[in-house]
Amino acid sequence: MTVRNDFAPGALALSEQAVHLLRRNPAALADYYIGALPFVLGMLFFWSDMSRNPDAGSYCAPTAAGLAALFMWMKLWQARFCRRLTGILNDAPPEHWSKARCWRTAARQALLQATGLLVLPLAALIMLPLGWVYAFYQNAAVLDGPATRQLKGLYKAAWQQAALWPGQNHLLLTIFSLFATFVLADIAMGLMLVPYLLKWLLGIETAFTFSGMHAMTNTTFLAIVVALTYLCIDPLIKAAYTLRCFSGLSRRTGDDLLAVLKPFLKVAVIAMVLWAGPVSAAQMSPAERAAQVPAVSAQRDYSQRLDDTIQQVLQQRRFAWRLPREKSPAPPPDERSWLTRTLRWFSGIITAFGNSVNRWIESLAEWLGRRFPQEEDDRATPTDWHVLIGFIFYGIGAGLVMLLLITLRRWFRSRLSVQAKTGSTDTAPPIDINDEEISAEDLPRDRWLSMAQELIARGDLRQALRALYLSVLAQLGDSGRVRLARFKSNRDYLNELVRRVHAEPELLTRFDRCMAAFERAWYGMHPVTAKHISDFKGDQARIFFLVQHAATVGEPGNG
Repeated sequence: MTVRNDFAPGALALSEQAVHLLRRNPAALADYYIGALPFVLGMLFFWSDMSRNPDAGSYCAPTAAGLAALFMWMKLWQARFCRRLTGILNDAPPEHWSKARCWRTAARQALLQATGLLVLPLAALIMLPLGWVYAFYQNAAVLDGPATRQLKGLYKAAWQQAALWPGQNHLLLTIFSLFATFVLADIAMGLMLVPYLLKWLLGIETAFTFSGMHAMTNTTFLAIVVALTYLCIDPLIKAAYTLRCFSGLSRRTGDDLLAVLKPFLKVAVIAMVLWAGPVSAAQMSPAERAAQVPAVSAQRDYSQRLDDTIQQVLQQRRFAWRLPREKSPAPPPDERSWLTRTLRWFSGIITAFGNSVNRWIESLAEWLGRRFPQEEDDRATPTDWHVLIGFIFYGIGAGLVMLLLITLRRWFRSRLSVQAKTGSTDTAPPIDINDEEISAEDLPRDRWLSMAQELIARGDLRQALRALYLSVLAQLGDSGRVRLARFKSNRDYLNELVRRVHAEPELLTRFDRCMAAFERAWYGMHPVTAKHISDFKGDQARIFFLVQHAATVGEPGNG
């Protein structure tokens, strides 16, 4: 099979995508800094101690061995960081990292990345192969996945991706090099300015203020600046090369198209279900068509409710930026709103008050000048009483404003607590079980079960099944197995259970069965019988027993 090589994402677009990827998923940075911070701190300590301690030669070897262990630790977590970003791009659940996989990944990364300490400087000296060599070592961290078994396969895959799109790779390195230069200069200037700010504001003298610009030539200072720059830039570089490998591998797998289409698959399935009824009805006999009338009407009702829900979502404030901005003429002064008039009146009062304060300051400064006349020797540097008195007045004013804000905050919190206490005594408003906006967190588990019993008594088995399912979610939320939220789907709750309670397979099986039964009845329009309700209640009771038993024996709520 031939693969097109002419398509390549632009280097600037790739760097912007890397920034957005890290901004949307800041939790992924925890994996990176768990590994990088210990190594950077250990390296700085090793650098400082070896350069200053006269007895450093006696323990240099064991300290270097410890630094090498920290290097392996950092490369392991950097590989985990890249794999987590790859899972986010593929919209896949987080990968499982067993102890055996951690050891294998650490060994492969140590064997490959350790050679980079020698190969990268040589490539930089020759200059020509630097782009390919740098991309190879970055790809080695990105492509070390669960299917990697041998070092040879990882080497081959990393080199194949490094050979792709050389122009894009070298332009990407140029962009990051310029950006790293500016970051390094900003960090160096910031570290130099902090001691001087302490001296100017607080009068604290440090070694930096005594040595002046000579501190910038200190090797430890330069090592700290380079280390901080590395911690700021390297996650962005690894995110960019993760995107680059994702685009390169997608030429054969099509994962980029699948990631784009995944949000629309659910809508497509719903559309197919809605259109399947009218298409098949044309081929039915009159008797069968009459039997299908309730199902078709239910599908039409569901389609209408879906359209109404979409319109309500599009009318929310967060989507208002999509609408064209209309320019309305300014109203005449006599037709301005009461709020505008009030703000103008309030601003006039503040301006008048400020002018009065300035006049008081000038009068007090003149009085102090007459009260404390200066000597002849001090005439060259007269005292500016206006500045001193102005600082005092404005400091008192700022203190009064802060006191007012604190008082208002306490009053507002006391009002909220009183409203919460009065609101808790009121009865909860009735909930429409057919409303798609309700969530399991709206009622406790017992209330959902009571509602289900009432619906079963009335014969509304489909609504009763939804109430039972919401009671299951409420029970899992109360026990800490999942975190209830309105924006989460049933698949999100299942994935969260897989991550948290993978040590309780029966709980996962029962919940999966309950979720499948609910989706068949609620979204698939399958009829609900008394046997379905009985089976669902059995699974619901078993889930309640497993959760209570885990709480009794003291097992944690998450895995």
